[in-house]
Amino acid sequence: MAAAVPARRKGDKGIDGSADARLGLMLAAPIVFAMLSLVLIPVASTLWESMHRVNPMMAGTPFIGLQHYRDLLADPIVNEAWRNTFIYVAICVALETAGGIGAALLINQAGRWRRYLLAAVVLPWALPGVVNAVVWGWIYNPAFGLLNGILVAAGLDFEKFVWFNDRTIALFAVSLVHVWRMLPLTAVIVLAALQSIPNDLYEAARIDGASRPKMFANITLPLIRGGIAIAMTQSTVAAFNFFDEAWILTGSARGTRPILVQVYLEAFQNLHFSYGMALSVLVMIASLAVSLVYVLRVQRVTRLD
Repeated sequence: MAAAVPARRKGDKGIDGSADARLGLMLAAPIVFAMLSLVLIPVASTLWESMHRVNPMMAGTPFIGLQHYRDLLADPIVNEAWRNTFIYVAICVALETAGGIGAALLINQAGRWRRYLLAAVVLPWALPGVVNAVVWGWIYNPAFGLLNGILVAAGLDFEKFVWFNDRTIALFAVSLVHVWRMLPLTAVIVLAALQSIPNDLYEAARIDGASRPKMFANITLPLIRGGIAIAMTQSTVAAFNFFDEAWILTGSARGTRPILVQVYLEAFQNLHFSYGMALSVLVMIASLAVSLVYVLRVQRVTRLD
């Protein structure tokens, strides 16, 4: 016969709900402090300063409210940078998603060569953005670039072709450099989702006579849609923060200037600090708004699964 457990008296000490709550607060305190000091306070400070006229050549910082934001909406140079940014986002997210899914499927079927193929795919992502842009600058070089050399060897008329003279070609060429660096992250995320799919589902589908395209459409794609949404979220945020490749390859050219380059020019070259702060706030809001669509999608897919 089991011994009866004595009831806990009011004065008994032990791990109760309040002790668990205190422990949880202690464990969460470091990340809360980090978020406050590194994210929330700087964002609030930037938002407040963007409502003032900050000029290092003048004394004082008069409060002007939303004047900078109204000026930004009417600024044709800023609007052109926004158009370039959305083009970059569309190209980069589309290519990274399609290429990442293809690379993940290839790696997942590589068998014992998987680790080597994965290491080769991840290598561009390990390179800093500046290094990646410099390497591609050599590839695009009109005089001795590898790309022109390959096209000329193939019999095409691309000798000393300048890739950044045409705006449409330049936008795609710069986007391709960013895709080359960020596609491996999408591939790794999708690969993790692929490896979570039970093999029994594919075995049952083969017994039923399903073809590979049907298995991909009816099994693989629905079960990795959460991973795809996460990958698209990081691709979108990274594309909105597009700076290194565009700055090194095309500098401050208006035809290919993304919005973060415009922020840099306003704040650190034109010394319009508060104007640049206001623009950076708008970039943050746009990035969060687009990413929110993916986050809600991930949440809905997770609940359904």
